[in-house]
Amino acid sequence: MLAVRRLALCAALTSGGGGLVSARVTPSRSLASALNLRGGQLQACFFDFDGTLAQSEDTHRQTFSELLGFELTPDYWNAKCVGNSPRSILEKHLAPERLAAGETVDGLLQRRTSLFEEHIEAGKLEATRGAQRIVAELRARGVPCAVVSSGERSYIVKALRAMGLLDMFQAIVSGDDPDCSLPGRHKPSPYMYLRGCEALGVSDPSQCIAFEDSLAGIKSAQAAGIPVVAMLTAVTDGIVPDPTDASPHAAALGRTSPVAPVAAQPTSTA
Repeated sequence: MLAVRRLALCAALTSGGGGLVSARVTPSRSLASALNLRGGQLQACFFDFDGTLAQSEDTHRQTFSELLGFELTPDYWNAKCVGNSPRSILEKHLAPERLAAGETVDGLLQRRTSLFEEHIEAGKLEATRGAQRIVAELRARGVPCAVVSSGERSYIVKALRAMGLLDMFQAIVSGDDPDCSLPGRHKPSPYMYLRGCEALGVSDPSQCIAFEDSLAGIKSAQAAGIPVVAMLTAVTDGIVPDPTDASPHAAALGRTSPVAPVAAQPTSTA
């Protein structure tokens, strides 16, 4: 099975006008100093859900595989599915014969959500190590927080409640919100992050931070003008090389400078 590195939320921080710089969040170093923005005060923080607040990607992969009738391998899932909305994943991979008479894509999406929520109710959803501590510290400092995710609101709410985080977020922007579900508004479009800024009353997106684990999510937040903390995962490994290596991924992120390495605290899993 593909090895996945589960990390505390310490990662590469993009500053407003430059490339990525390393940031380490440890108990001995305050969050405020680690997330040192250029001037001004941190106005808000935005968190992706799947793969960022929760280690849920493999559960999503398994539930979609069950629904589609064939396995989406971990490598394929990481390369082609992470960061995409459930509807786009289903529409791209669903064979016509998988739809029974009278069955719709909407109905399959509801079944898929139910499968995922069964995992939540069974206590199988794992919070990302360090996520709860960072959100709690931000809230203790009076920093408003919101979830911005392409996933469905129902499972996000249930998962946050199970993780003890629901009351810490002032807003949730989800992929099935009526305005967000319109064509062209999911990540990597900046729409969902701009919607999050509106929900939290943010006046300057450059004085916020977005936590993300996918290329689509990183590009979405950056397009909205929000600096990004990129989680080190199997998906983002390619965009966090040694700073002496001018990675081609930097251009994909809208950066001309090399991407600096992530300061991480991995734990190995099978």
